[in-house]
Amino acid sequence: MLKQFSTAIALALRTIPNRRGASLVIVISMACAVGALVSIQSLSAGFNRMIHNNGRPDRAMVMSRNSIFEGASSVPKDNVNTIADAPGVKHDADGKPVLSADAMISFAVTKKSDGLETFLNLRGVGPGGMTLRPEIHLVSGRMFRPGKYEVIVGKSAATEFNGLTEGMRVSLPDGDWTIVGTFEAGGSSLDSTLLTDADTLLASTRSTTYKSVRVMLDTPADFTRFKNALTSNPSLTVDVTRETDYNAQQARQLNILLNLIAGVVGGIMGLGAMFGALNTMYSAVSARAIEIATLRAIGFGGMAVMASVLVEALVLALAGSLIGAGFAWTVFNGNLHAIGGTVINLAVTPGLIVNGVLFACFLGFVGGFFPALRAARRPVADALRAN
Repeated sequence: MLKQFSTAIALALRTIPNRRGASLVIVISMACAVGALVSIQSLSAGFNRMIHNNGRPDRAMVMSRNSIFEGASSVPKDNVNTIADAPGVKHDADGKPVLSADAMISFAVTKKSDGLETFLNLRGVGPGGMTLRPEIHLVSGRMFRPGKYEVIVGKSAATEFNGLTEGMRVSLPDGDWTIVGTFEAGGSSLDSTLLTDADTLLASTRSTTYKSVRVMLDTPADFTRFKNALTSNPSLTVDVTRETDYNAQQARQLNILLNLIAGVVGGIMGLGAMFGALNTMYSAVSARAIEIATLRAIGFGGMAVMASVLVEALVLALAGSLIGAGFAWTVFNGNLHAIGGTVINLAVTPGLIVNGVLFACFLGFVGGFFPALRAARRPVADALRAN
């Protein structure tokens, strides 16, 4: 049986060049389906990687009670000292609590890619903001000075949006602000923002409340103690979450949307590829009718014939999937793409490539199964008479 299987499969693969045109239909359709699926999923993979880089389990985020997102929060200035004195807050070498009371506004920019307008966040950070976020480091220029209308820009934002290079002035509340430096933030969403001094930003917007207070904890295990101390304090009306949990919650809806788009587009392309494989393999079976009938006549079993047709479909699907995945990796991996005011670094991961290959193999198997079944069941006399 094994010898029959290997002989029938080898014969089918050797005769593929005789059916170049039909075989290319499967290869090209699978390459298009896998390329489209992996390319769209690279957006979701890059987004998930960015969310993973956004937070740390030893950082906690304090917002006003029942705030759905940071922009809707309002934490009074006189709450900051109470938060800083809570148990579990880490202190630096000088004995100061490692925290940052942050302010935030949005302003309009245009994309370099299409000229469309979108909004970026300008985040004001407290004196301990850089100690709290060690992932931030300047790549050029200098740090902004408190009390001055100066900002530093994330590298991704400077790359994707107009007017955000060093030395340029940005129209913000109470006048123009000068970009004095460029920073990287370890692939987090901060790479798509601008940073400045929080109190300077509050003064320019005539505001007296922060959007959030982020603190560094001694250890991740201190979160519960820190949270209980703040939520049970009658002078505070705040909610406390881990920074990682908040980021994951905010990203959930967009991630669902990205996966839905990938599923719909990949499904449509895959359906077309499957029908292409089905038609092509029926044609291949018809073209090989005498060959298959001869094999059956000299004693080859129907299962060996069926296996040869299935393997041919799978090999062609595998070749197409590798071409499509290779194209997606070459063209999209590492590219930046802006969704609204968030710049995502596209990521074609090994997991996406494996999923693409498995997707194509499934389509190839389904597309080849019924033609293979027909080849195995067709009487020898009928096959010879038809040809």
